[in-house]
Amino acid sequence: MLLSLPRAATALAVGLTAVVATAVSPAAADARTWRDVSPPDSNGSVLFDVETAGGATWAVGSRSDATTRPFAPVALRWTGTGWQAPPQPADHGRLEELAVGAPDQVWAVGSRNELVGESDWDRGRALLQHWDGTAWSEVALPFPEGADATSLSAVDVDAGGSVWVYGGYADSAGEFVPVLFRGDADGGGGWTRLPANTGLNWVSQLEARPGGVLLAVGDGVSRFDGTSWTKQSLPPALDGAIFDGIEERTANDIWAVGHIRDDRLWRRPVIVRYDGRAWRTVRTPAETGQLFDIAFDGSGRPVAVGETMDPAVNPAGNYVLTPGPQGFLTRTEDPAGAGYLYGAAADAAGRIWTVGGTPGAEGGISPSAYAGIRR
Repeated sequence: MLLSLPRAATALAVGLTAVVATAVSPAAADARTWRDVSPPDSNGSVLFDVETAGGATWAVGSRSDATTRPFAPVALRWTGTGWQAPPQPADHGRLEELAVGAPDQVWAVGSRNELVGESDWDRGRALLQHWDGTAWSEVALPFPEGADATSLSAVDVDAGGSVWVYGGYADSAGEFVPVLFRGDADGGGGWTRLPANTGLNWVSQLEARPGGVLLAVGDGVSRFDGTSWTKQSLPPALDGAIFDGIEERTANDIWAVGHIRDDRLWRRPVIVRYDGRAWRTVRTPAETGQLFDIAFDGSGRPVAVGETMDPAVNPAGNYVLTPGPQGFLTRTEDPAGAGYLYGAAADAAGRIWTVGGTPGAEGGISPSAYAGIRR
């Protein structure tokens, strides 16, 4: 069993609770423009995550072409004028999640592949790598001896510099066993294995909070208090929702984004918000779309990014929800050149970064990576 996101869910009931964000005037919305900063020569590439901290901005993903089958990991560093691609420790594989604690404390997780025989590739193994300010290196995690089909799906760095990594492996009976590891800032102090029974079937993203508290999202939301996990109670209408992104503004203001299966729309965007007492539904448009990440700009306004498969919603495929003139989240922005969007982050200047892929000639994930900055 892999940790990378089955998207099935049940239909969303009506009667959503509206959570009104700060109203935005049309003039202010027009002033927030997107700039295409996609990496050149990125044919066959797609970017899955972007993170920024301490003046360091990174994006990760994969590339697939005749020389990199099945995939090659991609990690790009923003230099201020463009993207730089330092050498990777794995020749074949992909990077799906990223955490930036400081310019010399960058972590990425994914999988690596090796050739078996003349033309077959293995199922892949867990890949954790660390940037120390100079180079990437692969870091070994203490999976149990004999663990098979190891995988990693989420990573984060807390304010104290501790690194949290979530993944799993197949035991001797072929059963999936989740794992959660905590390490120090550079990984040199060893790794501690902690309880990983989140109550979720998989985890797509972690949010590390002070005091060893974690939030995890996947097929629900779960909270780790340093000792045990508690699956969070969400509105009943969201039974079956899938969450891919989470962002904590304060302890009493936490947002998670994703989608839910809809009989009419196929997939419908879902956002929930924790206000210190309960998780409540944020009203989203009744249209085909799914959300993968969320960030907050310098004015504190949410920017949720994702994709749509409905050309009537957006033929380019990108799906961005921001507060409209009445304050409700709506599709008011369309980043130039963007296709499907998978990651979002806010830098110290309040700019929003987003990454993904441009639409291909026949639809689907495109032949080139996309990156954009929103003022």
